[in-house]
Amino acid sequence: MITAKTVFVSALQLVFSPSPRFKSIIATAFLSFGLVVPSAFAKCYSAESQHSVITPAVAATLVAERPDASTLSSVPVSIVGLWNVTFSSGGETVDVAFDAWHSDGTEILNDYTNPIEGNVCLGVWVQIGPRTYKLKHPSWSFDTTGTLQGTVMIRETVTVSPDGNSYSGNYAYDIYDTSGNFIVEYTGQIKASRIKPD
Repeated sequence: MITAKTVFVSALQLVFSPSPRFKSIIATAFLSFGLVVPSAFAKCYSAESQHSVITPAVAATLVAERPDASTLSSVPVSIVGLWNVTFSSGGETVDVAFDAWHSDGTEILNDYTNPIEGNVCLGVWVQIGPRTYKLKHPSWSFDTTGTLQGTVMIRETVTVSPDGNSYSGNYAYDIYDTSGNFIVEYTGQIKASRIKPD
């Protein structure tokens, strides 16, 4: 009776043979008996997959199948990237911006206000739940002549859609004068769509 052990020993004896025919026999034997590389060599597998036996049928399936969009639904989505963002309040658009969220937890926003009023500002963010993020975004506030009026602290809580191509949530603008005294708070909603390189 031919056992897996017999095939394995024979394969070792023939592995250094220069003949392509013997190498073909070895490969066929391994696939026929469902042998796998010992788990010590399976460095790219998770702990769960190291103990699975790959049969010839499974191996053929792995080679034949390629992932499509439906199989990628379990891939975690992230807010990292460039977004086109609309801020609204009471049903009216109050600001539009390009917003870059970086993997190091920082963010840069460039909105469509006049540059003399300060249209580029920076923020920091943290993930607080599945696809949900909190942003803290300080900004200088200038009038239309470029005179400093104080600061604005923008806070956002947003959730990225399951497909990773949009996000939405709420914001609050807390406005302070140049002495740091609180003046007023404005709140509203945010909607954003991802800007892709293609």
